[in-house]
Amino acid sequence: MISRTHDVMSIGKVNNLHNHSIMSFLESLKFEPACLLDLDVIDHLEQTSYHPDEAATREKLKNRIEYAAHSGPELFLVAKDKETIVGFVCTTLSRSDLLTEESMDVHDPEGKTVCLHSVCVAPEYRKRGVATHLLNTWIGILRHHNELQTPKKYERVAILSRPNLLSLYGSVGFKNLGKSEVVHGPEPWYDCILEL
Repeated sequence: MISRTHDVMSIGKVNNLHNHSIMSFLESLKFEPACLLDLDVIDHLEQTSYHPDEAATREKLKNRIEYAAHSGPELFLVAKDKETIVGFVCTTLSRSDLLTEESMDVHDPEGKTVCLHSVCVAPEYRKRGVATHLLNTWIGILRHHNELQTPKKYERVAILSRPNLLSLYGSVGFKNLGKSEVVHGPEPWYDCILEL
């Protein structure tokens, strides 16, 4: 007969192995600037991650890759498992303190606010910590760029969040400022800011 203590210890060992496996996987991810060769995969992830009224068009994604190539490759980052793109973050720059309707279409290379438009993870990689790891790595890269320049290159990151994602963004340091005035798609959004 196996004791209850033994069962609990066995479960604990399995959980530790599982957590170690996830950490090893996350540590093996590579982060690279997006390029136009990545556009097909990025567009597919965008379309499968967002409501059709909310997803950026292929043309917008292409423009954002090109903006990043000129303004800072850290502005559009992909996460790769070996050579497979498993997630990405894409942005524009704005002079506004918050993410606006205009910032979805216009990139202002003189802007100090990084408007984060998409945080996408491939469906088969979700619930494994990829989004959190991607965001933490990306925020670290932005902060590193700030350390290299005076004045800072970036003042803040602004994002619109759905209520169900507020805890994700809060876990990486974003502050919820309340319901946004931006209307984009069928559900309400919340303004969130991360000061850099």
